[in-house]
Amino acid sequence: MVRNRLQSSPLSVVAYRAIRETEVFLAECLRHPERAVRIPAVRVGSGAFPPGLAESFWKEVLDLDD
Repeated sequence: MVRNRLQSSPLSVVAYRAIRETEVFLAECLRHPERAVRIPAVRVGSGAFPPGLAESFWKEVLDLDD
């Protein structure tokens, strides 16, 4: 009997799903760059992030409400 469907290990299913979700996310970001969240950066040795920046950044990324 010939199978049309390849057998997949649970790990390959998870990997495929992660790749697919990433692909959809990136395509959406390219379609709507105005919605993209800018990742803050500081040149090494030239300073530091202001206090509270990490909390503010992740709140926006994760769309957390107060």
